[in-house]
Amino acid sequence: MEQRRITIERCLGTEPIIAPTSQWWETGVTFNAAAVYLDRSAANDPIIQALLPMRRLTDPELADGVVAIHYRARPETDPGLPFVRSFIGLALFSPTLKLLYRYREPVLYPEPMPQCYDYLGVEDPRITRLGDTFYMLYCGLKADPETIHHPHLCLASSTDLLHWRKLGAAAGDINKPHNKDGVLFPETFRGKYYMLHRPWWKGLAHGDYAMCLAASEAPEGPWRDLGEILHSYRNPKFTQSWVGAGSVPIALGGDRYLVIYHTGNSDAQGKFEYQLDVAMVDFKLLSAGVSRIVTSRIEHLMVPETPHELSSSSSLRVQNVVFTCGSYEYQGDIYIVYGGADTCTMVARVRKELLVQELEKADLKNPFVAGG
Repeated sequence: MEQRRITIERCLGTEPIIAPTSQWWETGVTFNAAAVYLDRSAANDPIIQALLPMRRLTDPELADGVVAIHYRARPETDPGLPFVRSFIGLALFSPTLKLLYRYREPVLYPEPMPQCYDYLGVEDPRITRLGDTFYMLYCGLKADPETIHHPHLCLASSTDLLHWRKLGAAAGDINKPHNKDGVLFPETFRGKYYMLHRPWWKGLAHGDYAMCLAASEAPEGPWRDLGEILHSYRNPKFTQSWVGAGSVPIALGGDRYLVIYHTGNSDAQGKFEYQLDVAMVDFKLLSAGVSRIVTSRIEHLMVPETPHELSSSSSLRVQNVVFTCGSYEYQGDIYIVYGGADTCTMVARVRKELLVQELEKADLKNPFVAGG
């Protein structure tokens, strides 16, 4: 397999930026976080002040803006329920990852009634800003008598990143199957909104999971699936590999996007590994068919390497995992906010210019097979 010259730097000496606490809802794991960078501007300053009312905007620590990290958290146990639910918490950082404030209570809860669409958990938020509104696309778990829980994509909206209005399960055909990984693009294309999502049907093997594209006239839907855009490569090290959405796609101009996504793998012994990969998407090619818009890919952008990525003491862990739901840009770097071993929230960074250059040189050949 060709090795590409991309340096991924783990931040804070490979230590987490968010770890479990003694708070009832986050005693087990705190991971898979969305990230929104608010630079200092007339539009953002009121949001920053509302998020940090105990600070003045003249505070030097706020000079370069604030990063809002909405993370998924689970208690170690959840008595009386068939499944340990997830909640969404909020922590605020400087863009260089100094903690400014961490809210003690969740900003998004599961619905209280058993028949509700996210009664068993609110998971894996991705937040996209569209105009003056922030849209959170998350996985809601509905109770299911056969499989305990039924995952589907749900929406919430906010104008301040703190108070969220739930919009319910996303309307349209994207939720006819189970659906777990979804993210909205940050811009429209020819008047329509687009979403990456990863549907799956009962009994479908992991290796058949693929990322699809959906379109809508409005962020609230209804959403129409357009078909598959990206499937995993066959990797001889594993018996199955599959892909799913990662952080909000990064606009590069000219209707092109840098898409960081995850690849899951499992071997014959049942060992799992999740890695991060990256692709280039070009919407100008959409008229040629939805499968044509991915123009290049790079495998193994990040793989589990550090202690917090390889293992965990929590009973809720999944070992050997790097998994992102959020990223942001600051001073030429892309900061990738990711979950390590499904337990804590960590950050790595990569030079944007270098990553784009390597993607522009890459292709769609399978790197694990001679000749692609």
